[in-house]
Amino acid sequence: MKKGLITLTLIASCACFASAEQWKTLGTRPMGMGGAFVAMAQGPMAQYWNPGGLAMKSSASISGLEIPITMGLEATGDILKNTSEIGEMVNQLSAVKSAQRGHSAITPAQAADFVKTMSLLGSMTGEGKGAMIETAGGANFKFAKVAISINNYTSIGLNPYIDVRNLGLGTTGTSIQFAGNSGASAPSGYATAVSNLTTALNRLDGTNTNAVYKLLCGTGGNCDSSITNNATLANALAAYASSLNITPTQVSEAAQNISNYAATAGPVVNGAISGGSYTGNESNLTVDAASFTEIAFGYGKFVKFLDGLSIGANLKMINGQMGHTGFRFMENSKTGDAFQMDNLKTSWAPAIDLGFLWDINEKYPKLPFHPKMGLVIRNLNSPKFDRPDQVGGTYKLDRQARLGFAIHPAKFWSFALDMDMTKNKTAVRGFESRQLALGTEINLVNAKAFNIPLRAGLMKNMAEKSSKMAYTMGTGINLLYLHFDVAAAISSDTTIMDGEKIPTKGTISASLGLLF
Repeated sequence: MKKGLITLTLIASCACFASAEQWKTLGTRPMGMGGAFVAMAQGPMAQYWNPGGLAMKSSASISGLEIPITMGLEATGDILKNTSEIGEMVNQLSAVKSAQRGHSAITPAQAADFVKTMSLLGSMTGEGKGAMIETAGGANFKFAKVAISINNYTSIGLNPYIDVRNLGLGTTGTSIQFAGNSGASAPSGYATAVSNLTTALNRLDGTNTNAVYKLLCGTGGNCDSSITNNATLANALAAYASSLNITPTQVSEAAQNISNYAATAGPVVNGAISGGSYTGNESNLTVDAASFTEIAFGYGKFVKFLDGLSIGANLKMINGQMGHTGFRFMENSKTGDAFQMDNLKTSWAPAIDLGFLWDINEKYPKLPFHPKMGLVIRNLNSPKFDRPDQVGGTYKLDRQARLGFAIHPAKFWSFALDMDMTKNKTAVRGFESRQLALGTEINLVNAKAFNIPLRAGLMKNMAEKSSKMAYTMGTGINLLYLHFDVAAAISSDTTIMDGEKIPTKGTISASLGLLF
């Protein structure tokens, strides 16, 4: 056993420092078991999960066709919530822009919306904030120790670019102005509202005195000559509200909204004083798509130097299709426009996968629970693909390595554990993936002619501290040679999109197989 463990560990250590796309969970049986299948690789799906499993006795006796499909969404850093909220505020933001261009005034509520936008932009700044849409599927055929497959793996990454410099409303030539509005000062009934507004605006400033006044009016006092600081700006906002019959209570509510977002908006407000005009803000959501279609031939065989160890390989031709587009979410409330990609780049490249699977009982027959250990290295040669012209360069599909263990307490019962040996890149810039997967499967009938499997598992991204545990489950029905299975995964963490609470990660999977 020591010899076998050293062999697989040395092989794994050769790949443990590479980076790659996030590991795709292809197939319902692996999905239901939390994504743990490297040491249990059987049937047509063995070619993807571990081609070394093609030679295993339990796998070599299973041939046929399997057609899996998987779809999933994962959001990071509240990007969906923030983008959705900004999209919902497009009309209010447009009114602020119109006031700036037309030299007219804004209401306290519009000022609060402006501050809320600063808060949302501040929360979206930095790497690791985005969302991924991932799909996987295809056709996998196996006969004896030989496998042929055509599978597609697609990742769409939503990455924000946040322009926190061009946020000023007081730029010379285009500025909000309160001059000429009825009531140069707020009526006495608005005294409390003015005080609340002043307190809220000062709370945003931090160490920069009157930063909000400078951002809205510019250093030259472009709003109105009588407005010179946050206090006089608060008075002008309340006076304008009074002229529109906006009550003091509503003004105080706007002040409270400004205070609510002061902590996250403050740094953005202070940093934007020296920037340009809000009308030129270029904040957008960049959408990067990578779609890989693999045509693969796989074969596995046992080796003589260690009883029970099989080695397999896939020779692949990969068609890579890259897409890139941008979506200015501060100007457009139609989020679907972000996925209209007119510029795509297609190229081909060869690749190699290697897999190792050790049936430890072949060497040590007295060990209980029939343990197995496996390792798979995908895209060993790190193929490269052309990127769209507006981005330029190449896209490197770096190698991935995954280690797996499995035990079988009974013929109808299995446990599996998988670990990524590589810290893999994802479609969200700065967000990495290193999955730990644990799962179990119980076959209720466990007969060749009829069976109902029950599967459950856990998966956790060990590369990101903020990543929460995801739970998986799956089932199916096997009638003679026909197999139909479903599975799903859902995160324990949630986010908000279009006012609805949704899990930060969710995946569904289904497969149809004809196995004999």
